[in-house]
Amino acid sequence: MNLSGTVSAGYTDDSSNIGGSDHSIIGAGIGDFSGFYHDPNFLTFDIQPFYNQSRLNSAYQSLTAASGVSASAKIFGGSPFPGSISYSTAFNSSGNFGIPGIANYTTHGDNDMLGINWGVHYKNLPMLNLSFGDASSSYSVYGANSLGTLHTNTFSATSAYRVAGFSLNGGYQYAGNKIETPGFLSGEPSEQSNSGVSSYTFSVGHNLPWRGSFSAGASRSHISTDFGESSSSDDIDTTIDTVTAGIFFAPQAHLNLGGNAYYTDNLEGALYNTLLTAGAVSSETEEPETSRDFSLTGNANYEMPREHLILHAFLEHQQQSILGVAFASDSYNGTVTYSNRLLGGQFNGVLGLTRTSLNTSQQSLLGLNGSINYTHQIEHWIVSGALAYWQDSQTILAAYTESGFNYSGSVGRRLGRKSYWGAYGSGARSLLTDQPGTANSSRSFSSSLSVLRFSLNGSYSSSSGNALLTSTGLVATPIPVTAVPSSAVVLYNGNSCSFGLGSNPVRGLTFSATYAKALSATTSNALLSNNNTQNMFFVMTYQVRKLNIQAGYTRIDQGFSIAGNSPTNTGSFYVGISRWFNFF
Repeated sequence: MNLSGTVSAGYTDDSSNIGGSDHSIIGAGIGDFSGFYHDPNFLTFDIQPFYNQSRLNSAYQSLTAASGVSASAKIFGGSPFPGSISYSTAFNSSGNFGIPGIANYTTHGDNDMLGINWGVHYKNLPMLNLSFGDASSSYSVYGANSLGTLHTNTFSATSAYRVAGFSLNGGYQYAGNKIETPGFLSGEPSEQSNSGVSSYTFSVGHNLPWRGSFSAGASRSHISTDFGESSSSDDIDTTIDTVTAGIFFAPQAHLNLGGNAYYTDNLEGALYNTLLTAGAVSSETEEPETSRDFSLTGNANYEMPREHLILHAFLEHQQQSILGVAFASDSYNGTVTYSNRLLGGQFNGVLGLTRTSLNTSQQSLLGLNGSINYTHQIEHWIVSGALAYWQDSQTILAAYTESGFNYSGSVGRRLGRKSYWGAYGSGARSLLTDQPGTANSSRSFSSSLSVLRFSLNGSYSSSSGNALLTSTGLVATPIPVTAVPSSAVVLYNGNSCSFGLGSNPVRGLTFSATYAKALSATTSNALLSNNNTQNMFFVMTYQVRKLNIQAGYTRIDQGFSIAGNSPTNTGSFYVGISRWFNFF
């Protein structure tokens, strides 16, 4: 067994426009207790408690003094019955409430997690794996009178077996979520849901001639969602049956061919399951009606190494019925990829054409997709750039196509043996073709400079688009926004910037300082909220043998206009001393 840790003590002074101010002498510590019993393959363990840890002692980026423990153990690792267990809990810890493309907003709360895994791995017998997980978190967003909770529990039992050349796999999985989503960004009361997804799966595979293979699978998923105090007519109970099959051949060294088939008897249910996976909650969601999706795809790849070319062909036939309307589409795509040294640098380019026919509109669309990226080093300079563009690209729903682009670039230069400067920029935009209000866009720029014992960095980002409100923040809509209830969509736009400074001026002395600011506006159900957050952190550490002298200051200003209360302003100063011990 081994036990080591750091013990610290110091003075702290906290201030807040909500809770007033206080000052005190506090103690803190981090420990690591690990070892094994009898043999490492029999039992190993690792326990790591922490107490009063925060950004002020440079261990956690947290305004609050968090305490908790994380532990893990493995048992019977060298036997046919390997198992493991892990547990962690944290109190008064900081977290993030996200908005896509800009700096996150700060939360504080409690969380815990338990995970158990076990296996039965006998030779020449089916392999069995069991797992169980349970996690929960509750938090409050600084500056908003709104609480959020998330409780998840999972269970799975899977088996794999190989007999007579066939690979057989099957199992059962369950995932349950109990969510209370804070409604301050939408102007609505907190929404609650209790959902569960049970799935049964089976698949089979076998090798074929010409270095080929065949696979097929089937699954049944049952989804149930209870929206709590909402009307029981809003609750959802639906089943999704899915069948897939695929075949692959590589008859020649540079040629491979393949095809796939997919069918589901509940397309709306599959889309709703995607929303559940993203963590979205909306009691306005309707019970999935009869809907289907059937698709056949084929593809071929041919490599031409001498010419540095790869030729790719893809075709798809898709039939869907959803919301009482039937759709059918046929797509044909041809792509050429070229990769080679060019003008002293490395060049990669892709160009493709797609033709899509839609039976509902009796029209054919000619789509284009392409991308290029180039990297070149010129003496001490390193330059790179990338650009991608697509137009009229088929989405998950046959009735819609998507267009967009993204780009990125960087430049860097070494300034002597221990100095470097670099800059980076990127951006993206996508939207459903001919569908106003569906665009999502983002851009970001950053730069950093390191000179001997000093470093500087800065960044700027902005984004706008549509998203779903979840227990962890806004997430970009994972399916075409036209298939999402309008009441569940939150429109957002915002920007953020940050600056940082770090130094190691003399041996043993280090300090760092950062400042970050984010402004955003969100609109939902015709209600607008202007949001802002500012964070400042400063940490200084001086190490003398096993002693560390520490000082730090942190401050957060955060508010949301729709919350109807004053922004939260809170800060904390700390100075103290810590020592590392190796007890045994």
